[in-house]
Amino acid sequence: MRLSEIIGQPIATTTLARAIETNRISHAYLFHGEAGVGKETTARSFVNHLLCETRQACGSCSSCQSLKRNNNPYFHVLETDTSIKIQEIRSLKRDTQFKQEQYNVWLIKDADKMTLQAANSFLKLLEEPPEYVVWILLTTNLASILPTIVSRCQVISFPRLSDDIVRKLLQEKVNNADQSKIDLVARMARGSIGKALDLWDDQFIERRNWVVKQLVKLPTMDIPQVLGLSLTWEEKRDLVIRDLEQMLEWYRDLWCVKTKATDSLHHIDYLHELSVTCEKYTKESLEQITSLIIEMLTYLNRNVRVRFVLGHLLLQMRKGALA
Repeated sequence: MRLSEIIGQPIATTTLARAIETNRISHAYLFHGEAGVGKETTARSFVNHLLCETRQACGSCSSCQSLKRNNNPYFHVLETDTSIKIQEIRSLKRDTQFKQEQYNVWLIKDADKMTLQAANSFLKLLEEPPEYVVWILLTTNLASILPTIVSRCQVISFPRLSDDIVRKLLQEKVNNADQSKIDLVARMARGSIGKALDLWDDQFIERRNWVVKQLVKLPTMDIPQVLGLSLTWEEKRDLVIRDLEQMLEWYRDLWCVKTKATDSLHHIDYLHELSVTCEKYTKESLEQITSLIIEMLTYLNRNVRVRFVLGHLLLQMRKGALA
């Protein structure tokens, strides 16, 4: 894919296209933004231009063909499910110590996962960058990258996509889809085509509707019912994290209805339920519940017991409805 074909990130694509045209390539780039907004797609397109024999991402030269087959010897990807350790950075150093005669590009996904030792080792590479080696770092958490690494990269921000762009991209990727479902998913995706594609699965929609039904009933439940709900809630960490993100959007929508700021509701298909439920909460309790959900999401990411988080959160949500 050419940079000119990427939709929704004009600043990033224009900046990179200008670098190609003027042959002013930085030794390191840092792409940051939320998941699913086009960072990796843009990075791979940039690599395609850099390594193409014509610099146009022609798609037909031997370099472009090998990129399509994922076996181009001048393009490497470093990724991990856990953390990027110093051993991996040392291996990367060995692979780049020899003199290069053409661009050799490394894409480092989730660069914020570097351990402190790995980050400090990588910093030394940036301080004395090998000729013709280009690093492209991707992150959803810029604050977790060492400031000294950030200062040595060309930082490019990837903002959320507009709902219209997500809707357009979604329409291109699904066939004969229900327009009302496209509109709903685009709004739920909060500017991420990656999230929109995940949400397109009917199971995600069904789960979202189930969570909303529990939140609608919660203000009228008694304490034993709340405890019963927390005990029967499925205890899969990844699923509960997604459920809590759904809860966060629900209570933000309640706040919007309460304050009559309804232009950007995520649950537009539940407008009646939002209108009725928001009367059961004060503004202060909605603020407190929203803050609590964010806090509980942090705990879940630190491996606190799922059942404890659910029980505490649901009880406080019920308590907030009494305020």
